[in-house]
Amino acid sequence: MRGIIFKTVKEGFRKLHKKHKAEIRKSKKTGVPVIPMDLKKADFKKKIRGTKFMTAAEYKAAPKTKSIPRGGRPKIFGKAYASDKAAKRTMMIPMMTKQQRAANQEAISQSVRKFMKDRIGRKSKGGLNTVKMVKRKLEKASKAHAGQAKALGKVIDKKKLLLGGLLTAGIKGAAKKIFKSGTRKTQEIVKKSNVKRADAKADVKSALRDEIKSNFKSLDKKFKADKSNFLIKRKRLMTIRDLNLLK
Repeated sequence: MRGIIFKTVKEGFRKLHKKHKAEIRKSKKTGVPVIPMDLKKADFKKKIRGTKFMTAAEYKAAPKTKSIPRGGRPKIFGKAYASDKAAKRTMMIPMMTKQQRAANQEAISQSVRKFMKDRIGRKSKGGLNTVKMVKRKLEKASKAHAGQAKALGKVIDKKKLLLGGLLTAGIKGAAKKIFKSGTRKTQEIVKKSNVKRADAKADVKSALRDEIKSNFKSLDKKFKADKSNFLIKRKRLMTIRDLNLLK
């Protein structure tokens, strides 16, 4: 009996170690934490202590549980059809075809894109967006409003020219942070340092690049740890876009 118990425990520990090593290898790829081996050993020892080992004679002498009786065949009520054969009475769900699976995956992708657009790509109300909306409505209203829509179009083009295509959410956040920390704006540098506007603008751009680069380093580290995370991947791509705009 002692030999059987020893072999059982030894085999159990061997399987436990093998499974633990496999989990460590998988964790290096996925980043999922692994339960420490000490806790697994303690749990296994607890289970072994609660296990009762019996010899063949003890097992035969032990009272046996009765098997649960099975129910009879199901009864079918209602009108019968010629196609109701025994072989066709099944509860199996047919598998999806290749086209159905592709359509299902596309529907899931569209749902994810909509969710991400609402969460990440959501634009703030007011400002330039409101002007654009009014322009569209005026264009659709009638020909009498065409002149007003044209005038609003000029305002939008002027606003875009002032922005210079750099006013993204990431750049705005970085600008707010560096100006709060004490970095002077372009106009302040021109007034106080008496330099050209182009030089002052280049200084501000350089400070913005440094700030966004520091954000990119932390995002890149998270991305390398978990490449399957869609949110981190999306933010990393947006940060790369901001860096390219600031070249």
